[in-house]
Amino acid sequence: MELILMSEERISIVTDEISQDLDTVAKFAGEHDIHTFEVRTVGGKRVSEIDQEIWDDLLRRIRDDGWNVLALSPGIFKGDYRAKRLIKKQIEEVLPATVNRAKQAGAEFIICFAFMTDTKVSPPDYILTALRDAADICADANLPLLVENEPGSFADTGQRTAALLGRIGHPNLFANWDPCNSNMFDPKELAGGAIALGKRIKHVHVKDGKPIPGSNYAMYGPIRTGEVGWREHLLILKEMRYPGYLGVETHYEPLYDSSAELLEELRAIVRQINFFK
Repeated sequence: MELILMSEERISIVTDEISQDLDTVAKFAGEHDIHTFEVRTVGGKRVSEIDQEIWDDLLRRIRDDGWNVLALSPGIFKGDYRAKRLIKKQIEEVLPATVNRAKQAGAEFIICFAFMTDTKVSPPDYILTALRDAADICADANLPLLVENEPGSFADTGQRTAALLGRIGHPNLFANWDPCNSNMFDPKELAGGAIALGKRIKHVHVKDGKPIPGSNYAMYGPIRTGEVGWREHLLILKEMRYPGYLGVETHYEPLYDSSAELLEELRAIVRQINFFK
């Protein structure tokens, strides 16, 4: 079987999809030869609030053990779009603290969301302003801000995410594309979402599942039993010349073993279609 050098592979994993404990993450990294991470929560706390001792331990692993932190995900803009006080706090406090830690860790970008809504109406102007302001803050630190599509948000499908980014028109605002999060399991619809986003896609999350009737979220599981159609979707991304990472975001228990399973399934597909060639 052809081997892919880690420098060529461009596969990452979210640390808390393995464990909240960095020693356990390190064990997984050694067993599965993966050293590029997205940091979302460690020790049960979002990235801007991670205890300093734990954060220092992460920085040590970056310095001494060759860890690469690709992205930080502070969870901003994932609440109700009407929670204006929370939005203000996230822009004025949470995001600047995250930017500071991103610079310390050498992260390449920051991930945010696009506010939860119970309607299909267009986002009000203050929501667009919040995303512009956040993109400005990140731009000042030379950090792209990526909007992750999320079920039940103003950016749920690829098409709606593309429309939102286009309406805002900020040069530092991009997409973290998660096909499974669009809750649309038709290959043509998913391909259409990716194509609509085009060059705005700077990162891709990989998880799989089956739709749950009446729910915005899927029943997550291995690629072999899921309905995203990852082989077909990766061929679309390859045709688009997507240059970034594929980020494993498991979402099903037991996390340690399931992440290993999903990682190996993904590696088998990328080898089969020569995705990184």
